[in-house]
Order: sequence, then C-alpha cells, then structure tokens
Amino acid sequence: MIDERLFGHWYSSPFDVGAMETSELDFLPDGRGWSRFDSITSVVSIGRFRWSCPGPGLLEIRYGLRISGTWDTKTSGFATVDSTDPDDEVIRTAYRIGPDTPPYATEAVTTLVLEGSAVEFAFHFARGRLDISPADDDSAAIVPYDTA
Repeated sequence: MIDERLFGHWYSSPFDVGAMETSELDFLPDGRGWSRFDSITSVVSIGRFRWSCPGPGLLEIRYGLRISGTWDTKTSGFATVDSTDPDDEVIRTAYRIGPDTPPYATEAVTTLVLEGSAVEFAFHFARGRLDISPADDDSAAIVPYDTA
C-alpha cells in the first residue's frame, strides 16, 4: 500500500533553525525513493530506498544503497565520492501529513511529521515539488537507476 500524499520532494530546512545540516526525502509513485543529508562541512550522503505504507499512518523505508562524499557548491551534486555501499537499514515509523508552522515563519506549510524514527536526523519535512523523477537524485550521476 502506498499513500499518494507522500509523492514528491520533502525538505527539512524550514524546521532546521540553527542547524548545521539539512535533510531531504523524495518518494516516487513506483515505491522507490531517496533521502539526502547535507552538512555545512560539505558532507553529503544519499540513501536509495524502497518505501511502502504497511498500514494507515505507518511508513516503511528499506534502504538498499548509500552513496557518500562531498557536495559541489556550484551544482549541489557530488564533488567527490568517498563510498558507494549496500545499505540494509529499515525504518518503520508512524507519520502524519498536515499544516505546521516552521520556527520564525508566519504561515503554516504542508508538513510530513515522522512520529517515531528520524530519517537523516530529521522528523519534520516541508512539502516541496510534486513532480520528481530519478533524474532529480544527484546520486543517479554516480550509479544510474535501473530502467528495467
């Protein structure tokens, strides 16, 4: 089962006041996706996963690949790749989607709140673009997606 409200790009930066890092989550309609962690120190890590909703308000993310390195300040892609490794992490967490007002903001934004486990160190993600594809994943330039 898949919750269509999750489709698209989600980012933690509106909720990361004072943090030195930010996180992103991307859910494709076919059950694939990726998460991204960026640090001000130029560390970047992207994890590819399969996702599903085994029950109402329950999200399961099963990682398969992790690519880590440093990001290019001009493109936001990878400047260097330090590792490309299998990843067997499984995250199963309750979630909700609804309006929430980020710190110092005056208006609420559509927010994905993870209520049990953080993904890439974040629990709150603001809604981004809905129309995403594997080409939007910066790790696709390193390890292309299987087109089969």
